[in-house]
Amino acid sequence: MTITMRDAVPADHPAVRHCMDQVFRETAGQKTAEFGAELWNWQYLDGEHASLVVVADDNGNLCGYYHALVFSMRREGRTVLAAMVQDVGTLAAYRGKGIFRDMGAYALKRLKEMSVEFIYTFPNERSRPSFERNHRYQRVARVPVWITPLSVSGLVASRLHSPWIKALGKPFSALHRAFRRRGAALPSGTVVQREISFSPTLAALAQAFSQRVDISLVRSVSYLDWRFLQKPNGGYSCWTFNRNGGATAYVVTRVTTLFNSPCLVFLDFGCANGADDDLRRLLAHRLCEEQGTGAMLSVTMGLHPFFRSLGSLGFFRVPERFNPRPFNLLTRVPSGTEPPQMLDSARWHITLADWDVI
Repeated sequence: MTITMRDAVPADHPAVRHCMDQVFRETAGQKTAEFGAELWNWQYLDGEHASLVVVADDNGNLCGYYHALVFSMRREGRTVLAAMVQDVGTLAAYRGKGIFRDMGAYALKRLKEMSVEFIYTFPNERSRPSFERNHRYQRVARVPVWITPLSVSGLVASRLHSPWIKALGKPFSALHRAFRRRGAALPSGTVVQREISFSPTLAALAQAFSQRVDISLVRSVSYLDWRFLQKPNGGYSCWTFNRNGGATAYVVTRVTTLFNSPCLVFLDFGCANGADDDLRRLLAHRLCEEQGTGAMLSVTMGLHPFFRSLGSLGFFRVPERFNPRPFNLLTRVPSGTEPPQMLDSARWHITLADWDVI
């Protein structure tokens, strides 16, 4: 058996998706239900920069795949090319033969040739040791996951399957709704509105928020449009907090199932310098509005100084022992050893928008 690692060509694309579909169904991957050619094309062919797709070829039969999205990112004040590795796998019959390791080595070589300055990834616990052991990726952080209940009685009743528990919880739920309403009150001269497109103003808010740290995606209009508006069946909503007619904060939301419950997900958010209170009011407003729609939890994750203030909105960090899917942020510099600052989690801006396609 001779297996070759190489770049995928257009003729390979259906076979790549077929391999992915097999692995997703085996592992119950997050996007199994929505996966298909349209989603794959959007994710890997339609972005601002060409993605790297590596395949393992067993005499004409593809048995492994390894994707790296290439983005414009900020690193210490410079705009550079960086890559995020995701959607990697080997067919079951080929595991244990070093194929995953060899695909990773080939990808590192190609990304260096493409002038990618650094790579980051969020591997699951099955593949993380290979990244660390075989390719010298280093862990920056276990990215915190934050949750807050929206329907306390409904959440408890759904776990205990007891209608009387739900009834007993109604008085507490009323107090919880009152707490949400107080936090969502809007000052005079302000309004929350839904946006149907991303303007340069919103991109400027995103960039101002990112520039508080050293390493982040360049959240340009084209990136935000691609990520949230062009994704097939995305289901995203963008909301802004406006003061005296101008937007000072934004948030992108989606309602989906996480932790086996319908959840309001905060995928990305940002604000102008000095407008953290406006961003908190915007998040509080969305929590209050979604509380009556059936969502039981709100979930977000990330690295940024602002996340430390989420406790004021009722969020708490999920203890790692209860986290079903740890978010390990690993990084690697293709050309050598990581500078120490890249391993400092306080220098990174990461949100759920950076991680795959929730």
